[in-house]
Amino acid sequence: MSNVRMNYLLVTIMIRQIERIERLHNLIRLKATGTVRECAQSLQISERQLFRMLEEMKDLGAPIDYDKNRGSYYYTDPVKWRFGFKPKKDR
Repeated sequence: MSNVRMNYLLVTIMIRQIERIERLHNLIRLKATGTVRECAQSLQISERQLFRMLEEMKDLGAPIDYDKNRGSYYYTDPVKWRFGFKPKKDR
């Protein structure tokens, strides 16, 4: 496999992971993840992958907990997460 093709594949994988993290963040923010199984299915990943993602987010400082009564993950404190470009305002 050529280096160009390998780099393309790695970038594609990274973009998918970032998109999943963003989707998971929005579900957590809305307290709408559902159970572990439901959340993993909605993200199209395994439960093990979901647990890894949650741990990675926690390692980065995300205050995530699980509410058994509601059946959803939630943030214990308000957070803001943004990955990407933000348009520069005209001056």
